[in-house]
Amino acid sequence: MKRIYQFVAVLSLAHTMVLNGYAQTHYGVGAGTQGIGHAFFGTEAGTVNTASGSTFLGHQAGISNTTGFWNTFVGNNAGYGCVNGSKNTYVGLEAGYFGNGTGNTFLGMSAGHGNVGEMNVFIGLETGQNSVQGSKNTFLGAGAGLSSDASFNTFVGYRTGYSTTSGVSNTFIGNEAGYSNATGAANAFLGAKAGLLNTDGRYNAFLGSRAGAENTTGERNTYLGYNSGGEPTLINASAIGADAKVLSSNSLVLGNKANVGIGVSAPSFQLHLSTDAAAKAGSPDWIVASDSRLKKNITDFTDGLDLLKQIKPVWFQYNGQAGIKTGDKKFVGIIAQEMQKIAPYTIGTFMHQDSLGNKTEYLDYDANAVTYILINSVKEQQQIIEQKDAELKEVNTQVAALSKRLEQLERIVASNTAKPLNGSAARMEPNTNGVVFEQNVPNGFSGNSAIKYFIPQSVKEATVEVYSVNGVKVNSYVVKERGEG
Repeated sequence: MKRIYQFVAVLSLAHTMVLNGYAQTHYGVGAGTQGIGHAFFGTEAGTVNTASGSTFLGHQAGISNTTGFWNTFVGNNAGYGCVNGSKNTYVGLEAGYFGNGTGNTFLGMSAGHGNVGEMNVFIGLETGQNSVQGSKNTFLGAGAGLSSDASFNTFVGYRTGYSTTSGVSNTFIGNEAGYSNATGAANAFLGAKAGLLNTDGRYNAFLGSRAGAENTTGERNTYLGYNSGGEPTLINASAIGADAKVLSSNSLVLGNKANVGIGVSAPSFQLHLSTDAAAKAGSPDWIVASDSRLKKNITDFTDGLDLLKQIKPVWFQYNGQAGIKTGDKKFVGIIAQEMQKIAPYTIGTFMHQDSLGNKTEYLDYDANAVTYILINSVKEQQQIIEQKDAELKEVNTQVAALSKRLEQLERIVASNTAKPLNGSAARMEPNTNGVVFEQNVPNGFSGNSAIKYFIPQSVKEATVEVYSVNGVKVNSYVVKERGEG
């Protein structure tokens, strides 16, 4: 009972001291006694402090602090070298050891050990231990921002931003996120080991465990998903999805062997649209890789006109099943079941899954082969056209020859000089071989005669023999030309 009364008496005395405005509490060899409104507990705690409103608890806590006020140092040598820093909270062995800044909160062994900046929050073993000038940072986790001397950084997690020196305005959250970052600035890494090897890269956003882990100096990249990333030095590249990898700058990769759906909840193709509302400038065709070095098992494709004549184009509307919502719009196309009988290699299948998880298999159609069926069809028709042209030319040649012969016959008939061709006598009518031999035309001036004739192309050999009026053979001439002469 006596002890209880004594304790109450002490409390009453302390209460009286507070009311009188002195509020000084100090305990320990060499603990500070100056200033007002302080509480110093521990050997040499606050021993030279002359300011007010500070609490130093621990061996030599705040031992060097002279004019700093409103500080709270808890732990052996906490705030040891702080001379005039104010409004600081250092908790832990050697927390804020040389912390002569203002408005800092360091919680953990050696947290903010050498920092003289301001408005920092370091929580965890050795967080910001080697930081000196850094200000307005938030480090949470053992070893977070260990050597960061920059400002405006937020590091949350074990050894996040561990190697950062001068990089500013970074946000690293996750075990060893941004571990190797040195001068990289304005990065956001979220996930265990996200941006692990980044050293100087800036303006990057990596979200997911090991997202962007291989990036070193790349800038303006966005990697979303587990182990997503790309080459170490890319610029303006994006990879979205678990294990998605991008290998060139200014590129976007969606997923790793994944299907992409736009307006479709369960895409069945690498790119699956819910409507026909897609467009691109210029040609409607897509470019395909066609280098012979990329191909094997090459054989001729011969389907053509016979197959083309069987294809039946139709008008149709989609009925809304399989997630295809096109309203009342009409389309021109084919029926897959019909085309399957004509050209089965143009028909495939896809699986649609509805909102209840029910799966239905449907047919799809690849019209690419039809282009080459058309090409073969045109070639076939061209061969037919060329064949008909050749036949027509032959007929025209024959007609022209017949016309010429008819003209000659008409001229012979009209001359009224036709005579039988017997021996030396000339004749105007064709013989059984179609040969026409006209009367000679004497030339009184030169003593020469001219004889017109017609020998058909069908005659193999032709000879003109000349006889005198006495029936004696004078000469013989071989005629090689055919037709008129």
